[in-house]
Amino acid sequence: MLSRFLILLFILVLSSVIWWPGLNDAPSFEHLSDLHLKDTQQKIGSMVESVIPVIDSVQAKVTDIFNALSGGSYLPSTEVDARKDEPAEDFFNRLWSSPYFASMRAMLEMSVVRAILALAWFAFLSPLLIAVVIDAWVVRRLKYESFAVNHPTLYQAALSAPSVLLVCAFAVMLMPWFIPAWIAALFYAAFLVSIHLIVSNFHRFG
Repeated sequence: MLSRFLILLFILVLSSVIWWPGLNDAPSFEHLSDLHLKDTQQKIGSMVESVIPVIDSVQAKVTDIFNALSGGSYLPSTEVDARKDEPAEDFFNRLWSSPYFASMRAMLEMSVVRAILALAWFAFLSPLLIAVVIDAWVVRRLKYESFAVNHPTLYQAALSAPSVLLVCAFAVMLMPWFIPAWIAALFYAAFLVSIHLIVSNFHRFG
């Protein structure tokens, strides 16, 4: 059941990669990246000012990485005849001049920016994760001392939850809309609940 659900989620992600660039242009995705960067800068930067320069440089670094991977800044090699590199350079120029592929690249850059910002929020809220793990360990210890029965089915369901949440989060990151902070909070809360269930119901099989 879980494997089928994950397959459906992967199909959703792949269809999003193909579908959204045809409905939105590259500037709209770039505008969303700027909105998320400014929103994160206002929320985290107001509490930790040292991260403001790091947040400001995220977009430029992501663009440089995509240029290196996709040939967006293709340069002929100086070690060989430049004429041998002309077909490859012409291919990349024609590829990224297409509105669809330019929009796809902007969408992928936006999703990477969102993922980096999500990791920043994850690190910023890591004390909550530590508190949840400690609380779950205490619950498990109390169950052990009181001979309470663990729940293997609940444990298996919780164990698969992080992977499902990860795929769902990536599908959401591809959406061409501004993602409010409360949606990210829901994902993080669901992740904390799954971690609590995993630790509190952990037991040895066999």
